[in-house]
Amino acid sequence: MSHHLRTTSSTIRTGRTRRTATAAAIAAVLGAGLATALPVTAHAADAAEVLIPAPDAHSAGTETLLATGSQGVLHREGGGYLWTNTYNSRTKALPELDGVPEDAIVQGHDEYNRVVYTKPREDGGTDIVRVGIEDPSFTNTYTVPAGYLNPRVVNGWTLATVDQGDGNYQLRVARGGAPADDPVVQLPAGATTGAVPLLFGAHYNRLVIGWRNADGTLGYGILTAYNGTVERLPVTGEVSNLRITGETVSWFTRTGQPGVRVMARDNMSAAPRIVPLATQSTDSKVTTYVVGENVLWREGDGGPLRLTPFAGAETERTLMSDVESTFLRAEGGGSLVALGKGADGNRAIRHFSVDGSGLVFDLLLREVPGGETTDGHIQALSLDRGRLRYVNSLAGKETLHGTDIGTGLDPAKGAALADFPGLAAGRFADGTDEGLARLVKDPDTGADVLVTGDDPEHPADSFTLPGRDGRILDAAPEFVLYEAAGRQYVVDTARDVVVREQPAQGAVLDQKRLLKAAPKNPGTVKVVNVLTGNVTRTIELGTACVPNELQRSGSLLYWSCASQDAAGVRDLATGHTYPAPTSGVLLGDRFLAHRDGSGDLRLTALQGDGGTADLGTVTGLKPPASGDGRGTTWTLDADAGKLAWVGADDTVHVTAPQQAVSPLRVARTEAPPTLVQGDTAEWAAAWWLSKPAASWRVTLTHRETGEVVRTWTGDGTLSAVRVSWNGRSEAGTPVAAGSYRWQLTSTPADGAGAAATASGVVQVNG
Repeated sequence: MSHHLRTTSSTIRTGRTRRTATAAAIAAVLGAGLATALPVTAHAADAAEVLIPAPDAHSAGTETLLATGSQGVLHREGGGYLWTNTYNSRTKALPELDGVPEDAIVQGHDEYNRVVYTKPREDGGTDIVRVGIEDPSFTNTYTVPAGYLNPRVVNGWTLATVDQGDGNYQLRVARGGAPADDPVVQLPAGATTGAVPLLFGAHYNRLVIGWRNADGTLGYGILTAYNGTVERLPVTGEVSNLRITGETVSWFTRTGQPGVRVMARDNMSAAPRIVPLATQSTDSKVTTYVVGENVLWREGDGGPLRLTPFAGAETERTLMSDVESTFLRAEGGGSLVALGKGADGNRAIRHFSVDGSGLVFDLLLREVPGGETTDGHIQALSLDRGRLRYVNSLAGKETLHGTDIGTGLDPAKGAALADFPGLAAGRFADGTDEGLARLVKDPDTGADVLVTGDDPEHPADSFTLPGRDGRILDAAPEFVLYEAAGRQYVVDTARDVVVREQPAQGAVLDQKRLLKAAPKNPGTVKVVNVLTGNVTRTIELGTACVPNELQRSGSLLYWSCASQDAAGVRDLATGHTYPAPTSGVLLGDRFLAHRDGSGDLRLTALQGDGGTADLGTVTGLKPPASGDGRGTTWTLDADAGKLAWVGADDTVHVTAPQQAVSPLRVARTEAPPTLVQGDTAEWAAAWWLSKPAASWRVTLTHRETGEVVRTWTGDGTLSAVRVSWNGRSEAGTPVAAGSYRWQLTSTPADGAGAAATASGVVQVNG
């Protein structure tokens, strides 16, 4: 049920943690003397409602992945260290690490679930502190003595160098006892190490290290930590991502065939397997890990985490949409802990391991709590032909958002429309054939520039206007009514020219006509052809005043002379008149919305027989910052039965209180009366509809023979139907000279009423 039509207030729960609001409600009240009280219709009681909360900003929570163990993950949230285990995903705080600088934490893997950090000693040595998280008995401290340079720790083992005094360095495994008992790393003949050990990873007591060969190239091998022996790896060329697990050794290289090299540790004499990766660039940074019979990898510093199998049951797929950091767990065939966003867009720590079926299983360890939330605030909104636009102010920045709400009788939430930055109330309007019309400021002159189009990056057109800091009053398929500095301008958007200028006054567009006040003839409204300037009709208001405001919807015209407390609605087709308030009014399709002194919206149906009916009252609107809120906290579609308003919690509501809408009609026709056959012949015809159509058909029939020579069809259109004809039949041959009847048939998108038709004649001359 629509919240808009409930007769009692209720609390709407929104996505905001600090906001609740009273829902909009309908009460059976009189519309300021405009309507006879009638019960809400059965349809209205079940009316659809679209709810769109103001977009908020949720800052990402602070999360850092620091190290892994065989049973858990060390990470930091905000200022505290946490441990989340991998057997039941429970998280606990680690007060024993309070005060430990983050850069002192050894980042890597420890199979005994120890968090390791370093502390410099006054004597020049370094204490290696190992804190047992799952088993406190593994907590201990050992000292790397002074003279051991640049200690590097992995899986509880420490590798350091000792200056030999001749420009060379000796690589040692520091075990915390007497230096004489520390194993000296037995590098291959001629190999040397620099002052900083090259250490890439470890499994158990096997460490992957690097050195400099006698010829200057880099060499790599597996160090047995407890005795210092080294097994050389068959790695050549430029490599990265050297990893070791219980089952494999792997690395990435673009030397030779690019890809990951994978060696089985139980068959180190065999040539490594080559696993190609579908990278986007030939020189990008690539991060790779072997997990079971799969390579998990990403390209660049972030982006998706991908899976590429080289054997087994898996298929190529994406595991995470955006990964921030990763750590390899070396036990068995390896597993991976990753921090980043999943397919749902949520940041989390995840564990990827191979399950019993051979597939990589995604275990959610911890979702990252969000940071602070900044609430958005709706500043303006518009509604036109199924397009809802709303300006959201967020942290001092205004953005025009949009949502397709459909062209049926009832609103239905659809796809989001493109965002446009920096727009405010009165600076945008839908309704032109070229899409959204918006005003931007020329940075050099400060003049307003009219830009049209629904793509913010590729506008359809732009035109510099003769004013600045102005506003759009109205928009029609090919025209925009613009006002600045007490002057009004009608802009022809199809031809980029100002076709009419006049003092600011009550005025409104209707296709290529301008309905305007007549200051020299009080009580009348003139209808002017904006292209020719000719007055095509004069409308008598019945009151000798000059209206300061005009609105149009189909055949209905709202006028207001606020200074004389006179206003009304006139049906230009039937002559019926309806009373109306002098301010705070918007005219929709056969209904009127009025914001009264209490701040509520009173809705009144304007019936075809001249009578009125109460459509109810909307309560709980957001108070406007100034004025009556039209275009800032509430609006309606002038050519539909839909209404939009902003609730006190900055949620936009869209309903359709008026279901008895006008039938579809052809509002304007531009069809040339003749076509001269020839190579460049073209009959370009256009029809503008009063509201969206679900489908349309145009036929050309030879009037003498009755033969249909051409047919055009189309799906939905918001306004215009256009066809171009070169004088040829469906078969591609020139048609005979003579008189042809064209006929347009269009079906209403809202399903209300019959199809609209229009017909005419075009004379084909040979």
